[in-house]
Amino acid sequence: MGMLIEGQWHGDADLRMRDGAFVREPSALPKRSASEIAEHLGAKQKPIMVVSLSCPWSHRTTLVRALKGIEDVHVVVAGGPRREGYALGAPNALLPGPVPTRHLHQLYTRTDPTYTGRATVPLLWDPVAREILSNDSASIARGLDAFSYRWRLVPETQIAEIDALNTRIYNGLSNAVYRAGWASTQNIHDAAIADVFATLDWLELRLRHQRCLLGNQITEADLFLFATLARFDSVYVSLFRCTRRRLVDYPALWAYARDVYSWPGVADTIDFVANLEGYFLNDTDTNPHGIVPGLPEIDWREPHGRDALGPLCIWQDGALVPLFRQGLGVSAVTDP
Repeated sequence: MGMLIEGQWHGDADLRMRDGAFVREPSALPKRSASEIAEHLGAKQKPIMVVSLSCPWSHRTTLVRALKGIEDVHVVVAGGPRREGYALGAPNALLPGPVPTRHLHQLYTRTDPTYTGRATVPLLWDPVAREILSNDSASIARGLDAFSYRWRLVPETQIAEIDALNTRIYNGLSNAVYRAGWASTQNIHDAAIADVFATLDWLELRLRHQRCLLGNQITEADLFLFATLARFDSVYVSLFRCTRRRLVDYPALWAYARDVYSWPGVADTIDFVANLEGYFLNDTDTNPHGIVPGLPEIDWREPHGRDALGPLCIWQDGALVPLFRQGLGVSAVTDP
């Protein structure tokens, strides 16, 4: 809880709840296109990504960064107890000056002194202009993909198809778990739960006979889905009361999640303990006593067996190209 109103932090203000239902507020900052973001990423002094280890929207961007090997885009991790929203571990690294920058909301008011809205992650910080370039996870992910252009997670010819997948998964699962967890009436919770498990059932059927959401082709939609699946059994089942079934109760979907986890760089983007603490300890709105449960005893490194469905492929130079299984960096693809 907490937000900026006319540039001032108000710890007890929140626009997310309406008539017992959770409504995710759109950002009040101007939205940048993927091409604009990619252009800034190509500058000599690149923007800095500010993320939270527990935030699934942040995880979208770090997954794209890791999978495409964009190591020269620096990442700053915000975290700790959210007394004034997200805290910044390095006070003056992003905004040098006489007044220490200790909270994320200070970057918002530096960008817009009269900003009204929540101070969210992820964001791209422009160290030259000293302002937020973007705080929209989908735009940042697309910008990273466009910046590292040799192979694409979102080919231009498949934008509509990938957008449709992202929208369905967002509405039915990734945001629906929050609608379930933040609901303050039974009927609103029940409606959200119905969406969550209808979507998981649909994904289970879709992934029984194909490696990825689009056949054997790795796309942005797989990474966006994984950011939710990685938190499902440890957080959403218990804290958000999504108890009907666990991820591990879906044979194909659980194997798919382990498959994605095994892709080069993906495992390094998630800290399961930090993720758990982010929800249960640092954000006490839904867990006021700060009691942190144990992690589920599940093995993310258990063989997934999905190689039998065919090789993983990426879109490169207008064609699907099989990957070397030992590496997925920008230079570790086969010749077309």
